[in-house]
Amino acid sequence: MRAESPPNEQRSAPGPAYVAYLRALNLAGEGSKPEALSLLAQSLRLQPTGNPAAAITFELLTKLRTNSSLTLRGHTNGVLRAAYSTDGSRIVTASEDHTARIWDAKTGRQVGPALQHKGNVEMAEFSSDGTRVVTASEDLTAQVWDAATGKAIGAPIVEPHELSSAHFSPDGKMVATGADEGAGGVWDAATGQPVSPPLHYHGGIFSVRFSPDGSNILVASAEGRADVLEARTAKPVLKNVKHQNNVYSATYNSDGTRILTASADRTARVWDAKNGQPIGAAMQHGYWVFSALFNQDATQVVTASWDHTARIWDAQTGHPITPPLQHADAVYGAVFNPDGKIVATASRDHTARLWDSVTGNPLSLPLRAEGEVTSAIFSPAGTSLLVTSKSPVIQFWDVPPQAPPPAWLADLAEFASTQIRYDALRGPRMDLMQDLRQRLLASTSADPWEKFGRWYFMESEVRPISPWSTVSLKDYVDGLIAAGDKDSLDYALSLSKNLPAWTVKIMALRARLPNATPTATSAKESD
Repeated sequence: MRAESPPNEQRSAPGPAYVAYLRALNLAGEGSKPEALSLLAQSLRLQPTGNPAAAITFELLTKLRTNSSLTLRGHTNGVLRAAYSTDGSRIVTASEDHTARIWDAKTGRQVGPALQHKGNVEMAEFSSDGTRVVTASEDLTAQVWDAATGKAIGAPIVEPHELSSAHFSPDGKMVATGADEGAGGVWDAATGQPVSPPLHYHGGIFSVRFSPDGSNILVASAEGRADVLEARTAKPVLKNVKHQNNVYSATYNSDGTRILTASADRTARVWDAKNGQPIGAAMQHGYWVFSALFNQDATQVVTASWDHTARIWDAQTGHPITPPLQHADAVYGAVFNPDGKIVATASRDHTARLWDSVTGNPLSLPLRAEGEVTSAIFSPAGTSLLVTSKSPVIQFWDVPPQAPPPAWLADLAEFASTQIRYDALRGPRMDLMQDLRQRLLASTSADPWEKFGRWYFMESEVRPISPWSTVSLKDYVDGLIAAGDKDSLDYALSLSKNLPAWTVKIMALRARLPNATPTATSAKESD
C-alpha cells in the first residue's frame, strides 16, 4: 500500500484502509472469511488503487468459486525443481522418484515418457529453443534428452560424485556441470563428450552457469569463491570474487556486466563482472543465504536465507528496500515475477507466498503444500506460480492482476460475504449483482479484472478450473480419470462430489486398482 506504508519503515500511523487490509489478512488465514471479505471491501473503497487488499480479495473470491486448481500428478516422491520452456508451453520437473518429467503447461498432462535415472534427479531445464532437456542426478550422471520423444541424446555425462548442477549454454551446444566433492566440467550437448578439462575444487561445486555470451562459466563452490573460467579451456578469467564461507549460488545479470553471489557467510553481494570488485554494501542476513537473484533490469536483488526471511535490496547500494519477508522456517528460494513487481518465496515451513516488491506487503495468504516447498517459479507470462515440494504433487496458483482494480471488486467482495453468512443488517444487493453479472458475461475485454469477473460469474459446467486456466472442470477430471492411478482418481473424486455420474465411474475404477503400488523408496532400495 504505497501511499500508507513506506518501504523501509512505518513513519506514521497506518491509515484506515491499511488497518482494514491487515485485519482482513489475519481473519482470512485463521478466522472468518465473511468478515475478511467485508473488511477487504471496506479497504478497497477507502483506497481504490495501490492497495494490496485487491490481491487478497482475488484469492478469497477464487476459493469461494472453485475447490480445484491445475496440478501435475505422476511423480511418486518429492519434487525438487521445475522449469518452464522459454515459450511457457511446457514444464520439466526433477524428482526424488529418480525421474524427470515433461508436462503440457496448459492441460497439466504428462508429455512423453519419464526421463529415468538411478538416483534422485536434482535439477532439470530446457535448452533455449525448447527442443532438449538436461538433467542432473545423484546417480553420478547428467543426461541430455529429446524433449519431444524423451529419448536420450548422446552418452551420459559422468562425474565421480553426485551431480548438483547442469545447465545449457545460451546456444544449447554445451552443458556445464557441477558435482559434490568439487568435480565439474563443460561437455558437448550432442555427444556427452568433454569440451573442457575437468574442474577440481576442494569441497563441493554448488552451481556452474554460463555467461550470457557463452564464452565463460561461473563456478560457485565450497572454497568460498565464485570463479569465472573460460568455458572451453577452464583457464581462470576472474578469481577474486570471494566470501568467507561456501558460495551457494552465483549468477550473471542479463548483459553479463554484474555477478550476484549468495553465501554461507550470511551475505549476498553484487560484483563487477569485469574486475571482480564489489558494488555496494554486503547484503546481510542472520544466517546462511541460499540464493540471490536479480530482477529483469538488475536494479533489485532478492535473497533467500536460513534465517526464515527473504529480503529485497537495491542492487547498486546493497540497502534493503522492504522489511524482511517473514516465514516460519528457512526460505529456500525467492524469485521476481517477469516485470519485477511481485516476489514469490519458497519455504521449509510448507508454504509459498507472494509479496509486493516495493512495500513488502503480502499479496497472498500462505500457499500451502503437503511438504517443504522446494521451489516456486513464475510462468513466463507471469500469470501463474508453479510450486514444487517434498510432495509428489506440483501445484499451480493464479497470480492476482496487477492493474488497478475496478470499483465493482469491492461490491462483489461485500456481496460474497453476505452469501457465506447471512447478515440482516447487510442485505445483498441482488439487483446490483445481476447487472454486474450480465455486463461481465457479455464483455470480451482482455483486461485481467474483466476476465476474472467473467470467470467468476460463469456456470460451473463451463467455467475453467481457475481464473487464468482454459481447462474446464470436465476436461480436467477426464484427464485425471485417464491417468488412472490412485492419487489422480482420489483427486478426481474430490472434485466430483456434485456430479453423480463421474463419482460412479471413478469409484468403479478405484475398485479395480491393486491394493498396493510400488513406491519410490522401495524402488531405490531394490537398485
